[in-house]
Amino acid sequence: MLLSSLSRNEPVLTSREKEVLEYVILGLSAKEVARYLEISPRTVDRHVENVRLKLRARNRTHMVACAIQAGFLDFKGGMVRRIGRATANAGAA
Repeated sequence: MLLSSLSRNEPVLTSREKEVLEYVILGLSAKEVARYLEISPRTVDRHVENVRLKLRARNRTHMVACAIQAGFLDFKGGMVRRIGRATANAGAA
């Protein structure tokens, strides 16, 4: 199961969880993410675990796949960017 039930009941990620998720998708370690965000690696690990649980993913790799499939993140022009309701609505205008 990837996200069949998530599309109806979309999990809510905090802005910090989304930010950490972006760095994880780029392949950064918890230590590297911690340096960028000026938080501890343990806090990064906690955010990653929270996202993994919210997305019902088995591991970090599955979490990334679930996040992309759910539309939390998208790849445009070789860069990762967050997808938000405002972004989606702006494209429709």
